[in-house]
Amino acid sequence: MTRLFRLASAIVKNRLGYIPHPSWCTYLVTYRCNARCGMCDSWRMKPGAELTVADAAAVFKKLGPLDVVRLSGGEPFLRDDIGDLAAAIMRASNPLVLHVTTNGSMPAKVEEFATRFRSPRRLSIMVSVDGHRGVHDTNRGVDVTYDVAMDTVRRLSFLRRRLKLDISVNYTVISPQSLEDVGRVRSELASFGVDMHVVLAYSASATYDLRLRGKRAEHLIVPTGYPLHPALADADVTGFISRELAIAKTMGNYFRRVGKAYYLEGLLARLHGQPRPNPNPRCVELRSHIRIMPDGTVPVCQFNGESVGNLNTSSRDAVLGSEHAARARRWVDECTGCWAECEVVPSAIYSGDLLLRSRRRAPFTA
Repeated sequence: MTRLFRLASAIVKNRLGYIPHPSWCTYLVTYRCNARCGMCDSWRMKPGAELTVADAAAVFKKLGPLDVVRLSGGEPFLRDDIGDLAAAIMRASNPLVLHVTTNGSMPAKVEEFATRFRSPRRLSIMVSVDGHRGVHDTNRGVDVTYDVAMDTVRRLSFLRRRLKLDISVNYTVISPQSLEDVGRVRSELASFGVDMHVVLAYSASATYDLRLRGKRAEHLIVPTGYPLHPALADADVTGFISRELAIAKTMGNYFRRVGKAYYLEGLLARLHGQPRPNPNPRCVELRSHIRIMPDGTVPVCQFNGESVGNLNTSSRDAVLGSEHAARARRWVDECTGCWAECEVVPSAIYSGDLLLRSRRRAPFTA
Protein backbone atom coordinates (compact mmCIF):
# COMPACT_ATOMS: atom_id res chain seq x y z
CA MET A 1 0.00 0.00 0.00
CA THR A 2 2.85 2.37 0.83
CA ARG A 3 4.42 1.80 -2.59
CA LEU A 4 1.08 2.30 -4.34
CA PHE A 5 0.58 5.53 -2.44
CA ARG A 6 4.07 6.69 -3.44
CA LEU A 7 3.36 5.83 -7.08
CA ALA A 8 0.06 7.75 -7.03
CA SER A 9 1.78 10.68 -5.33
CA ALA A 10 4.59 10.66 -7.91
CA ILE A 11 2.11 10.63 -10.81
CA VAL A 12 0.21 13.61 -9.41
CA LYS A 13 3.37 15.59 -8.68
CA ASN A 14 4.92 14.86 -12.07
CA ARG A 15 1.76 15.87 -13.91
CA LEU A 16 1.58 19.11 -11.94
CA GLY A 17 5.28 19.87 -12.40
CA TYR A 18 6.29 19.34 -8.77
CA ILE A 19 9.31 17.34 -7.59
CA PRO A 20 8.52 13.89 -6.18
CA HIS A 21 10.91 11.64 -4.33
CA PRO A 22 13.03 9.70 -6.89
CA SER A 23 11.59 6.26 -7.64
CA TRP A 24 13.81 4.93 -10.43
CA CYS A 25 17.60 5.17 -10.54
CA THR A 26 19.92 4.27 -13.41
CA TYR A 27 23.43 3.81 -12.02
CA LEU A 28 26.43 3.38 -14.31
CA VAL A 29 28.73 1.48 -11.99
CA THR A 30 31.77 1.79 -14.29
CA TYR A 31 32.89 3.07 -17.68
CA ARG A 32 35.25 0.11 -18.02
CA CYS A 33 34.27 -2.32 -20.73
CA ASN A 34 35.89 -5.34 -22.40
CA ALA A 35 33.77 -4.92 -25.55
CA ARG A 36 34.79 -2.66 -28.43
CA CYS A 37 31.38 -1.70 -29.76
CA GLY A 38 31.30 0.71 -32.65
CA MET A 39 28.13 2.45 -31.42
CA CYS A 40 29.44 3.09 -27.88
CA ASP A 41 32.55 4.87 -26.59
CA SER A 42 32.39 3.64 -23.01
CA TRP A 43 35.49 1.50 -23.55
CA ARG A 44 37.38 4.54 -24.87
CA MET A 45 36.69 6.64 -21.77
CA LYS A 46 39.17 6.97 -18.93
CA PRO A 47 37.66 4.93 -16.08
CA GLY A 48 38.04 7.73 -13.56
CA ALA A 49 36.78 7.51 -9.99
CA GLU A 50 34.17 4.88 -9.07
CA LEU A 51 32.01 4.77 -5.97
CA THR A 52 33.20 2.18 -3.48
CA VAL A 53 30.65 -0.15 -1.91
CA ALA A 54 30.59 2.10 1.16
CA ASP A 55 30.17 5.19 -1.03
CA ALA A 56 27.30 3.60 -2.96
CA ALA A 57 25.61 2.51 0.25
CA ALA A 58 25.74 6.11 1.50
CA VAL A 59 24.46 7.51 -1.81
CA PHE A 60 21.48 5.15 -1.96
CA LYS A 61 20.71 5.76 1.72
CA LYS A 62 20.42 9.44 0.78
CA LEU A 63 17.99 8.52 -2.00
CA GLY A 64 15.92 6.31 0.29
CA PRO A 65 13.33 3.76 -0.91
CA LEU A 66 13.25 3.15 -4.67
CA ASP A 67 11.10 1.04 -6.97
CA VAL A 68 13.74 0.21 -9.58
CA VAL A 69 17.54 0.38 -9.65
CA ARG A 70 19.29 -0.32 -12.96
CA LEU A 71 22.98 -1.22 -12.83
CA SER A 72 24.73 -0.61 -16.11
CA GLY A 73 28.09 0.48 -17.48
CA GLY A 74 30.46 -0.13 -19.19
CA GLU A 75 30.36 -3.75 -18.14
CA PRO A 76 29.17 -4.10 -14.52
CA PHE A 77 30.82 -7.48 -14.01
CA LEU A 78 34.26 -5.98 -14.50
CA ARG A 79 33.80 -4.74 -10.95
CA ASP A 80 35.11 -7.43 -8.63
CA ASP A 81 32.80 -6.09 -5.92
CA ILE A 82 29.60 -6.17 -7.99
CA GLY A 83 27.93 -8.63 -5.61
CA ASP A 84 28.71 -6.51 -2.55
CA LEU A 85 27.67 -3.38 -4.43
CA ALA A 86 24.28 -4.86 -5.33
CA ALA A 87 23.73 -6.09 -1.77
CA ALA A 88 24.52 -2.65 -0.36
CA ILE A 89 22.02 -1.01 -2.71
CA MET A 90 19.34 -3.53 -1.77
CA ARG A 91 19.87 -2.79 1.93
CA ALA A 92 19.90 0.97 1.44
CA SER A 93 16.99 1.45 -1.00
CA ASN A 94 15.06 -1.85 -0.94
CA PRO A 95 14.04 -1.69 -4.64
CA LEU A 96 11.31 -3.94 -6.00
CA VAL A 97 13.58 -4.64 -8.97
CA LEU A 98 17.35 -4.64 -9.26
CA HIS A 99 18.10 -4.77 -12.98
CA VAL A 100 21.59 -5.57 -14.27
CA THR A 101 22.62 -5.19 -17.92
CA THR A 102 25.64 -7.23 -19.03
CA ASN A 103 27.40 -8.16 -22.26
CA GLY A 104 27.47 -11.74 -21.00
CA SER A 105 31.23 -12.16 -21.40
CA MET A 106 31.76 -13.66 -17.93
CA PRO A 107 29.29 -16.55 -17.59
CA ALA A 108 30.72 -18.00 -14.37
CA LYS A 109 30.79 -14.61 -12.62
CA VAL A 110 27.23 -13.79 -13.67
CA GLU A 111 26.07 -17.22 -12.54
CA GLU A 112 27.76 -16.80 -9.15
CA PHE A 113 26.26 -13.33 -8.74
CA ALA A 114 22.74 -14.62 -9.42
CA THR A 115 23.20 -17.63 -7.13
CA ARG A 116 24.36 -15.52 -4.19
CA PHE A 117 21.82 -12.73 -4.62
CA ARG A 118 19.58 -12.86 -1.55
CA SER A 119 16.34 -11.75 -3.23
CA PRO A 120 16.41 -13.53 -6.61
CA ARG A 121 12.73 -12.81 -7.34
CA ARG A 122 13.67 -9.11 -7.38
CA LEU A 123 16.63 -9.66 -9.70
CA SER A 124 16.43 -9.01 -13.43
CA ILE A 125 19.44 -9.71 -15.65
CA MET A 126 19.55 -8.63 -19.27
CA VAL A 127 22.22 -9.94 -21.66
CA SER A 128 23.00 -7.77 -24.70
CA VAL A 129 23.73 -8.98 -28.23
CA ASP A 130 24.03 -7.10 -31.53
CA GLY A 131 23.30 -9.74 -34.14
CA HIS A 132 24.11 -13.35 -34.88
CA ARG A 133 27.64 -14.66 -34.43
CA GLY A 134 29.41 -12.88 -37.30
CA VAL A 135 27.88 -9.43 -36.79
CA HIS A 136 28.05 -9.60 -33.01
CA ASP A 137 31.68 -10.74 -32.82
CA THR A 138 32.86 -8.22 -35.39
CA ASN A 139 31.23 -5.38 -33.46
CA ARG A 140 32.09 -6.41 -29.90
CA GLY A 141 35.53 -7.97 -30.30
CA VAL A 142 37.28 -11.19 -29.34
CA ASP A 143 36.64 -10.84 -25.60
CA VAL A 144 32.86 -10.57 -25.94
CA THR A 145 31.70 -13.26 -28.33
CA TYR A 146 28.21 -14.42 -29.26
CA ASP A 147 28.84 -17.97 -28.06
CA VAL A 148 29.99 -16.83 -24.63
CA ALA A 149 27.00 -14.50 -24.29
CA MET A 150 24.70 -17.39 -25.16
CA ASP A 151 26.43 -19.53 -22.55
CA THR A 152 25.56 -16.86 -20.00
CA VAL A 153 21.92 -16.94 -21.12
CA ARG A 154 21.91 -20.76 -20.93
CA ARG A 155 23.28 -20.78 -17.37
CA LEU A 156 20.82 -18.15 -16.23
CA SER A 157 17.91 -20.00 -17.81
CA PHE A 158 18.73 -23.06 -15.68
CA LEU A 159 18.96 -20.92 -12.55
CA ARG A 160 15.64 -19.24 -13.28
CA ARG A 161 13.75 -22.50 -12.77
CA ARG A 162 15.10 -22.73 -9.23
CA LEU A 163 15.50 -19.09 -8.22
CA LYS A 164 12.60 -17.47 -10.15
CA LEU A 165 14.78 -14.58 -11.31
CA ASP A 166 13.98 -12.65 -14.47
CA ILE A 167 16.13 -13.03 -17.60
CA SER A 168 15.93 -11.32 -20.96
CA VAL A 169 18.07 -10.59 -24.00
CA ASN A 170 18.43 -7.09 -25.39
CA TYR A 171 19.10 -7.09 -29.13
CA THR A 172 20.59 -3.89 -30.56
CA VAL A 173 20.10 -3.53 -34.31
CA ILE A 174 23.36 -1.99 -35.58
CA SER A 175 23.22 -2.74 -39.34
CA PRO A 176 20.97 -4.16 -42.07
CA GLN A 177 22.52 -7.59 -41.50
CA SER A 178 21.87 -7.28 -37.78
CA LEU A 179 18.24 -6.52 -38.61
CA GLU A 180 18.04 -9.66 -40.76
CA ASP A 181 19.60 -11.77 -37.98
CA VAL A 182 16.80 -11.08 -35.49
CA GLY A 183 14.67 -14.10 -36.37
CA ARG A 184 17.64 -16.46 -36.29
CA VAL A 185 18.75 -15.29 -32.83
CA ARG A 186 15.20 -15.38 -31.48
CA SER A 187 14.79 -18.98 -32.66
CA GLU A 188 17.99 -19.98 -30.86
CA LEU A 189 16.70 -18.37 -27.66
CA ALA A 190 13.35 -20.16 -27.88
CA SER A 191 14.74 -23.29 -26.22
CA PHE A 192 15.70 -21.19 -23.19
CA GLY A 193 12.26 -19.57 -22.92
CA VAL A 194 13.85 -16.12 -22.72
CA ASP A 195 12.19 -12.90 -23.90
CA MET A 196 14.19 -11.01 -26.51
CA HIS A 197 13.44 -7.38 -27.19
CA VAL A 198 15.00 -5.07 -29.72
CA VAL A 199 16.31 -1.53 -29.87
CA LEU A 200 17.60 0.43 -32.84
CA ALA A 201 21.12 1.77 -32.41
CA TYR A 202 21.44 5.51 -31.81
CA SER A 203 23.78 7.64 -33.85
CA ALA A 204 25.20 8.90 -30.54
CA SER A 205 24.26 10.05 -27.03
CA ALA A 206 25.74 12.33 -24.40
CA THR A 207 26.23 9.33 -22.13
CA TYR A 208 28.12 6.99 -24.44
CA ASP A 209 29.81 9.27 -26.99
CA LEU A 210 33.24 10.47 -25.86
CA ARG A 211 32.92 13.75 -27.76
CA LEU A 212 29.59 14.58 -26.11
CA ARG A 213 30.31 13.37 -22.60
CA GLY A 214 29.16 15.94 -20.06
CA LYS A 215 27.55 18.12 -22.71
CA ARG A 216 24.12 18.88 -24.13
CA ALA A 217 23.48 16.87 -27.28
CA GLU A 218 20.40 18.78 -28.38
CA HIS A 219 21.17 18.09 -32.04
CA LEU A 220 20.29 14.44 -31.34
CA ILE A 221 16.76 15.31 -30.20
CA VAL A 222 15.44 15.16 -33.73
CA PRO A 223 11.89 15.60 -35.14
CA THR A 224 11.28 11.84 -35.11
CA GLY A 225 12.44 11.66 -31.50
CA TYR A 226 15.03 9.06 -32.45
CA PRO A 227 18.61 9.75 -33.63
CA LEU A 228 18.86 6.65 -35.82
CA HIS A 229 22.33 5.23 -36.47
CA PRO A 230 23.51 6.12 -40.03
CA ALA A 231 24.09 2.43 -40.83
CA LEU A 232 20.30 1.94 -40.67
CA ALA A 233 19.40 4.85 -42.94
CA ASP A 234 18.35 2.63 -45.84
CA ALA A 235 16.86 -0.21 -43.79
CA ASP A 236 13.11 -0.80 -43.52
CA VAL A 237 13.01 0.16 -39.85
CA THR A 238 9.29 0.99 -39.81
CA GLY A 239 8.37 -2.43 -41.19
CA PHE A 240 10.74 -4.02 -38.73
CA ILE A 241 9.28 -2.16 -35.75
CA SER A 242 5.74 -3.09 -36.86
CA ARG A 243 6.70 -6.77 -36.82
CA GLU A 244 8.48 -6.45 -33.48
CA LEU A 245 5.46 -4.72 -31.97
CA ALA A 246 3.33 -7.77 -32.71
CA ILE A 247 5.97 -10.01 -31.11
CA ALA A 248 6.37 -7.73 -28.07
CA LYS A 249 2.71 -8.23 -27.23
CA THR A 250 3.38 -11.95 -26.73
CA MET A 251 6.31 -11.60 -24.29
CA GLY A 252 6.14 -13.79 -21.22
CA ASN A 253 6.87 -11.10 -18.66
CA TYR A 254 3.80 -8.91 -18.23
CA PHE A 255 5.60 -5.70 -17.30
CA ARG A 256 8.11 -6.07 -20.13
CA ARG A 257 5.26 -6.83 -22.54
CA VAL A 258 3.30 -3.72 -21.60
CA GLY A 259 6.31 -1.42 -21.46
CA LYS A 260 7.83 -2.63 -24.70
CA ALA A 261 4.55 -2.41 -26.60
CA TYR A 262 4.05 1.15 -25.32
CA TYR A 263 7.54 2.12 -26.39
CA LEU A 264 7.37 0.51 -29.84
CA GLU A 265 3.95 2.01 -30.58
CA GLY A 266 5.33 5.46 -29.82
CA LEU A 267 8.50 4.83 -31.81
CA LEU A 268 6.50 3.66 -34.82
CA ALA A 269 4.33 6.78 -34.65
CA ARG A 270 7.41 8.98 -34.62
CA LEU A 271 9.16 7.12 -37.42
CA HIS A 272 6.00 7.64 -39.48
CA GLY A 273 6.37 11.37 -38.88
CA GLN A 274 3.26 11.97 -36.81
CA PRO A 275 3.25 15.54 -35.47
CA ARG A 276 4.05 15.91 -31.80
CA PRO A 277 3.85 19.48 -30.51
CA ASN A 278 4.65 18.32 -26.95
CA PRO A 279 6.49 15.28 -25.60
CA ASN A 280 4.22 12.48 -24.50
CA PRO A 281 4.53 11.24 -21.83
CA ARG A 282 5.82 14.09 -19.71
CA CYS A 283 9.51 13.44 -19.07
CA VAL A 284 10.29 12.72 -15.41
CA GLU A 285 14.07 13.18 -15.55
CA LEU A 286 15.42 14.76 -12.34
CA ARG A 287 12.05 14.08 -10.80
CA SER A 288 11.06 10.40 -10.52
CA HIS A 289 14.04 9.18 -12.58
CA ILE A 290 17.64 10.07 -11.90
CA ARG A 291 20.96 8.88 -13.31
CA ILE A 292 24.16 8.39 -11.36
CA MET A 293 27.52 8.20 -13.09
CA PRO A 294 30.41 6.06 -11.79
CA ASP A 295 31.77 8.81 -9.51
CA GLY A 296 28.38 9.85 -8.10
CA THR A 297 27.74 12.72 -10.52
CA VAL A 298 24.08 13.26 -11.49
CA PRO A 299 23.57 14.31 -15.16
CA VAL A 300 20.34 15.70 -16.56
CA CYS A 301 19.53 12.77 -18.88
CA GLN A 302 20.95 10.55 -21.59
CA PHE A 303 21.11 13.38 -24.12
CA ASN A 304 22.13 16.12 -21.71
CA GLY A 305 25.22 15.13 -19.76
CA GLU A 306 25.55 18.39 -17.85
CA SER A 307 25.95 17.71 -14.13
CA VAL A 308 23.57 19.04 -11.48
CA GLY A 309 25.81 17.86 -8.64
CA ASN A 310 27.41 14.84 -7.01
CA LEU A 311 25.57 12.62 -4.54
CA ASN A 312 28.83 11.23 -3.16
CA THR A 313 29.93 14.63 -1.91
CA SER A 314 26.60 16.40 -1.35
CA SER A 315 23.19 15.67 0.13
CA ARG A 316 20.19 14.71 -1.97
CA ASP A 317 18.54 18.07 -1.32
CA ALA A 318 21.71 19.96 -2.22
CA VAL A 319 21.86 18.16 -5.58
CA LEU A 320 18.21 17.78 -6.59
CA GLY A 321 16.90 20.88 -4.82
CA SER A 322 19.47 23.32 -6.14
CA GLU A 323 18.81 26.19 -8.54
CA HIS A 324 21.08 24.38 -11.01
CA ALA A 325 18.76 21.36 -10.89
CA ALA A 326 15.72 23.64 -11.21
CA ARG A 327 17.16 25.16 -14.40
CA ALA A 328 17.87 21.67 -15.72
CA ARG A 329 14.27 20.61 -15.05
CA ARG A 330 13.06 23.65 -16.97
CA TRP A 331 15.23 22.47 -19.86
CA VAL A 332 13.64 19.01 -19.56
CA ASP A 333 10.14 20.52 -19.58
CA GLU A 334 10.94 22.46 -22.77
CA CYS A 335 12.58 19.48 -24.51
CA THR A 336 10.63 18.21 -27.53
CA GLY A 337 11.28 14.60 -26.51
CA CYS A 338 13.97 12.05 -27.35
CA TRP A 339 11.95 8.81 -27.22
CA ALA A 340 14.91 6.86 -25.83
CA GLU A 341 13.51 3.74 -24.17
CA CYS A 342 15.48 4.15 -20.95
CA GLU A 343 13.90 7.59 -20.53
CA VAL A 344 10.46 6.83 -21.94
CA VAL A 345 9.54 3.82 -19.80
CA PRO A 346 10.02 5.48 -16.38
CA SER A 347 8.32 8.59 -17.73
CA ALA A 348 5.36 6.51 -18.96
CA ILE A 349 4.98 4.95 -15.52
CA TYR A 350 5.49 7.97 -13.27
CA SER A 351 3.56 10.44 -15.41
CA GLY A 352 0.61 8.04 -15.42
CA ASP A 353 0.51 7.99 -19.22
CA LEU A 354 1.01 4.23 -19.42
CA LEU A 355 -2.00 3.63 -17.19
CA LEU A 356 -4.19 6.21 -18.90
CA ARG A 357 -3.37 4.94 -22.38
CA SER A 358 -4.04 1.31 -21.49
CA ARG A 359 -7.37 2.19 -19.88
CA ARG A 360 -8.50 4.22 -22.87
CA ARG A 361 -6.96 1.86 -25.43
CA ALA A 362 -6.00 5.07 -27.22
CA PRO A 363 -4.07 5.10 -30.49
CA PHE A 364 -0.53 6.31 -29.98
CA THR A 365 -0.31 9.85 -31.25
CA ALA A 366 1.96 12.44 -29.77
